[in-house]
Amino acid sequence: MRTPRDKHVIEHWLRLYNRLTGASYRVTAWPDIDSSRENVDAVCIDDRGDLLAVEHTLIEPFQNEKADAAQFLQTLALLENDPALCLPGFTCLASQKVGAVPKGLPWAPVPTALRAELAKALPNLPEGRSTVSVDIGGKALDVWVQKMRTSPDDRGRFLTGRIGPGSPAPELMRNALVRKLPKLSAAQADKRILLLEKDSVAGTIENQYAQVRDETGIRSLRKGIDEIWVVITAGLDSENVIFTNPVDPQEDDNRSFCSLNVVTGEFWQVHR
Repeated sequence: MRTPRDKHVIEHWLRLYNRLTGASYRVTAWPDIDSSRENVDAVCIDDRGDLLAVEHTLIEPFQNEKADAAQFLQTLALLENDPALCLPGFTCLASQKVGAVPKGLPWAPVPTALRAELAKALPNLPEGRSTVSVDIGGKALDVWVQKMRTSPDDRGRFLTGRIGPGSPAPELMRNALVRKLPKLSAAQADKRILLLEKDSVAGTIENQYAQVRDETGIRSLRKGIDEIWVVITAGLDSENVIFTNPVDPQEDDNRSFCSLNVVTGEFWQVHR
């Protein structure tokens, strides 16, 4: 059964999806309220009368996430949308590995060192993925940066996150897909979409999904599904913003990566 928060996430994502695609879907029913049956989470309809079935699940990042979050929030996360790091016309996604700050190193000087080095490096980085190595107290801290061109009038964004320890455990994703895809596939609808929510700045759902996507069992389950999207809600409570991007079908240029401020309605999208 969906919680009130789950319903809000689905409704917020639907607003964002409509804005991105020009669709007009609205939720008409929450079938999963009947826990005695295997129902999808939401049934939606658009202005033409076409039905959309939506299934949602939260994907966990990794063990000991809370301990690492304390470190991250006092280092790279402090630089989120720092004016010195926002390049007009670009969005930069900067990530550090879980446990990246060397043990024994005080956290206080880390943001200053990161800001200074990234401010110099970002303007010269090519579009796409790069690595910036920052010297902090004689020890190297690597920051992975994805630089994406937006529109010339965009003020620029500098977003931060973490990369999980090694390859995320594929069983987390596999178990979620095995639970969710069968009932979504069976839904009577014109389109079926699975939402994979990430409510933490850690972990990479795209990598987790890529590890299991082409397994025989998962490939068979995906046959009745039209689209799978990531929904990033790490900033929903603090900033009123959600992000989304498709993972299946996959896009190489991130053109559908977008966000919505659920209070003001401000919409943002990567432009190619």
